[in-house]
Amino acid sequence: MLKTFTTASFFLFTLSIVSTSGFLARFPKSIRSQKCFSQSSLSLVSDRFPSFVDLNTHAKEDKTRREIIASLLLAGSVATVGSFLAPSFATSTSPESATTTPINSIDEALKVISSSCDRRYLHAVIASDYRCLYRGAVQQDATFPTIHLSEPSDLLLPETYGSKNAADYFAALDEQMEKGPIRPSNGHLTVTSIEKAKIWGGDAVSIWPLGGGKNDVHFAWLEEGGEFWPCSSTSSRSTVSSEKDLPINRKVVVDGIDCGRMGLEDALEGDGWEVMFKADRFLSVPVSMEKELLDGLRQSFII
Repeated sequence: MLKTFTTASFFLFTLSIVSTSGFLARFPKSIRSQKCFSQSSLSLVSDRFPSFVDLNTHAKEDKTRREIIASLLLAGSVATVGSFLAPSFATSTSPESATTTPINSIDEALKVISSSCDRRYLHAVIASDYRCLYRGAVQQDATFPTIHLSEPSDLLLPETYGSKNAADYFAALDEQMEKGPIRPSNGHLTVTSIEKAKIWGGDAVSIWPLGGGKNDVHFAWLEEGGEFWPCSSTSSRSTVSSEKDLPINRKVVVDGIDCGRMGLEDALEGDGWEVMFKADRFLSVPVSMEKELLDGLRQSFII
């Protein structure tokens, strides 16, 4: 009798361990699913983009997207308490290492901005009454919010402006700025005008640099305002028409002057000013979604 009772007890104990192990194995997955992609968010995306959201067909791609967004959200939440858990992203800027990850909704984009957007940029956007920086984009790249990782700079390439003179100009500017944290060889150009951004692709996206950890974010613009190229007194994109247009004679502001005398918010308020930024990762949001995005920012007290 005792032997039978012992055998039965051992069987029930073993069964409980197996059951518990199965539950624990599933537990992190359930938590990740709830944190990164709520049912309400899925319903919103399904209604708006029914052909885009298919978790059965694109399970692998969706898992990768969730992991990237989860890394950003986790890093941001840790940073708010005084430390930072850096996501394991590549730091190379070669074209082969560049990746893009679409985001399914403005709600998710707002979460990424709240947790990971560079705070200096976010403060400047709000201080300038929600003025943003923009880049040109072809129509198929201006459909969904997208996280860009390790995108290489193209300012030193002649084909960017279709001009060797432009490439030489940025190369000279790169030498001038070589001791600073940002320069043409590691930066990207944006502009404060949607219409000017559209010249570079037909459509436009707003840019939200994502900072934290070793992925430091920096900004640079001309003290006199305007475009880096063509120069202020130049009427075409292929010539430098005067001595004052040479890089050495143009004052470049990096991250601001004299503790606020000229800050990033002043550059954002400029009329068609170009701003160079350096960030290993950034979020782009189509201008067609900008009203919904900015309304969400105004309604959320994320700063």
